[in-house]
Amino acid sequence: MFARGPIPRFIQALLLANAAMFLAANASGGAIIQYLGLIPARLHYMPWMLFTNMFLHMGFWHLFANMFFGVYMFGSYLEGIIGQKRFIRTYFLGGLAAAVFYSAISLTIGIPDPRQPAIGASGAVFAVIGALVTLRPNMIIYLNLFFPMKLWVFAGLYMAYSIFAFPSSAGGVAHSAHLGGLLIGLWMGKKYKSSLERPVYTQIRYY
Repeated sequence: MFARGPIPRFIQALLLANAAMFLAANASGGAIIQYLGLIPARLHYMPWMLFTNMFLHMGFWHLFANMFFGVYMFGSYLEGIIGQKRFIRTYFLGGLAAAVFYSAISLTIGIPDPRQPAIGASGAVFAVIGALVTLRPNMIIYLNLFFPMKLWVFAGLYMAYSIFAFPSSAGGVAHSAHLGGLLIGLWMGKKYKSSLERPVYTQIRYY
């Protein structure tokens, strides 16, 4: 599955904004993460972290994976189905839901440590994937670029893995944030599906 045609304007804006923030974070020596990354223990006086964390990334490959595969490929495809406004809503609500879910678990049971920053657009990307699972469940993706798999199978396996792995914060990955984004995406995709399936009348005849 590849995006075709010109890159949608909002997708372009996301790519540029994330690239710019990546350069800014590197120029600051990572200090910017302490103010814009998601640190649950600081949310009571730095609430903007729920939003700003999704524009920061830990290294080039983290940025590349989220922007190329998540935003450009999956995002462009989803926007072509539901339109720009709904895509923007899905992306940002997914990112916020992921941050809230991650923070709630971190502050409640201490996994991971609420003083530890979390960054990345993965929660928003998983919301995009969740919406696509509802709208295009049998779409074929290529895991690691080689192994074909239906999207609903990938999402189901990843959800099970996230539930199993998040207590240990395996690999430094915010599994709870991914899970939160995926769940909100599934919910939003279900809402969109019902409206997209309604017949659209372009002409009304009367007698």
